Amino acid sequence: MITNRVGPPVRGVDFYGHEAFVNLASNKLKAGQVLLAAPRRFGKTSVMYRLMDNPQWDYRIVHADLEHLTDPASLIAELTEKLAKDGKLARFLSGLSWLSQEAWARFRDTVEEIELFEAKIKLKERLRGSWQEGGEELFKRIAAADTTVVFFFDEFPMMVDRMARSEKHREDAKLMLHWLRALRVGPKLTNVRFLIAGSIGIGRVLNELGEIAAINDFEALKLDPFTPKVAADFLDALAESAKVPLSQPSKRKMLDVIGSPVPYFLQIIFSEASKSHLLEGEAITPRKVELIYHQKVLGVDCKTYFDHYYGRLRSYYQPREEKAVKRIMRELAVVGAMTRDACFQFYKLEVPDADIEAFNLLMTDLENDFYVSFDGQKRQYQFACKLLRDWWLRHYGMENNN
Repeated sequence: MITNRVGPPVRGVDFYGHEAFVNLASNKLKAGQVLLAAPRRFGKTSVMYRLMDNPQWDYRIVHADLEHLTDPASLIAELTEKLAKDGKLARFLSGLSWLSQEAWARFRDTVEEIELFEAKIKLKERLRGSWQEGGEELFKRIAAADTTVVFFFDEFPMMVDRMARSEKHREDAKLMLHWLRALRVGPKLTNVRFLIAGSIGIGRVLNELGEIAAINDFEALKLDPFTPKVAADFLDALAESAKVPLSQPSKRKMLDVIGSPVPYFLQIIFSEASKSHLLEGEAITPRKVELIYHQKVLGVDCKTYFDHYYGRLRSYYQPREEKAVKRIMRELAVVGAMTRDACFQFYKLEVPDADIEAFNLLMTDLENDFYVSFDGQKRQYQFACKLLRDWWLRHYGMENNN
């Protein structure tokens, strides 16, 4: 029985529908490096947890969330802490020249969070001017391990983006990318693999740095929405677990109103429908699903579930490009589809000195981040998901682009 957990990553019996993708990722990691590409809320963290919880071959995983890191020294300190807490790998790190016995003890033992935080701060300060040397020694020790070690770098693109936006750390970002690539392709780390994942397109980040070749040794695996059959089975499983009657017509209506069967979107509409059923005691009918979709899922009650699609544009685009993206998205929401040329014309309204190459990169980013899709036959852009278009039209269809 699966539990409908709206929002957090799922593990164990709650993991559903991406088993084939997990098998593929596991097999690819045997041979080399993997880039796991997926927009936020698509289930990439759940996939990583599945690989951690159910290894299909003999490897040790070091999982690090890099979203809030801003410099290479912080990365080395984070990896040191994670490795120290792994009983099998920790023995290879004992005696690192730059790691004091006090810090080692704090990382190894269960201590108060504030003590661990203080230890990491001190370690970062010590590594700040010599993070490459410290990192070289760290990975030299890992290379001596008698097992394969897979490093999971969650939100790696976000870390690089933060560094790239900082005048202080922009050059560090380039240096770190070169250093990591040299590690991966060198002859010594034959027992080390890397899986990097992120909810923003790493291509845009690396293009802005001029370092797109820094990850050309990775094989990209894109996590797509469910297939229609898996989506239908998923709704059946949720209904059975929640003991909520769900007719075939009502299930088809749920799939119809959301469009692309993104697991997160399915969880939201089922959650709202089941709450309505339990609170009001009324059957879930196709008409009821339609009302719930427009009044709840697209309404203010669920607005926070989707706000990141809008808010993150301000975080990852310069002001003029942000306005251009919002203008293009608003027009797409209203008319449904536009040609590349039409999108470029709206882009030029906000960026008068528009550069066609910058525009092309922008549209690629929007495709990678699940905002838009491109119909090759009709030569038109449209929203990547019906639900997202309906939500955008509902909340930002009449915005003034300020």
